[in-house]
Amino acid sequence: MVIICSEAGSQAVRPHYKLFETKKMNTKLKHISIIAMILITSCSISKKLDINDTDKAYISLSKGKCQKYCPVYDLWIFKDGKVLYNGIDNVEKIGLHETTVSTKVLKQIDALTKAADINDLGRPKGRDLPLTIIRFNDKTVAFQESRAKGNLLILNDLIEKIKDTI
Repeated sequence: MVIICSEAGSQAVRPHYKLFETKKMNTKLKHISIIAMILITSCSISKKLDINDTDKAYISLSKGKCQKYCPVYDLWIFKDGKVLYNGIDNVEKIGLHETTVSTKVLKQIDALTKAADINDLGRPKGRDLPLTIIRFNDKTVAFQESRAKGNLLILNDLIEKIKDTI
């Protein structure tokens, strides 16, 4: 609607219009600033892991090479449930990928690492079988997956399932 007024009347209408326009602009600025704050905050909270963070891992698994086509990758699991995977060779996903696991899975891993025993290693057999290396609690365990048993085998299988979700 357009209102045509005299000069004196238009002066009275204009400030009201500008006040409405200012409120509208303030509302838009508030919305923009809220969105900007959310974006800034969310980026800082969900920091992506990178290969330099792996020394802080709770547990890690490395699959080594063999003479044929064995999968070669590294996987790190952190206390907060984040998982970093680095596919190296003979795997579906090459490069860095990230996922998360639940606290229930972290508790299972914790229980298995505490229950793992030296007798779970088995004897090495054959030179073409790749080594699997698991590091946890300042320990390094190197074994051939086909020879593992007990809690070590269960731990290895659990970590393999995590890898398969990536």
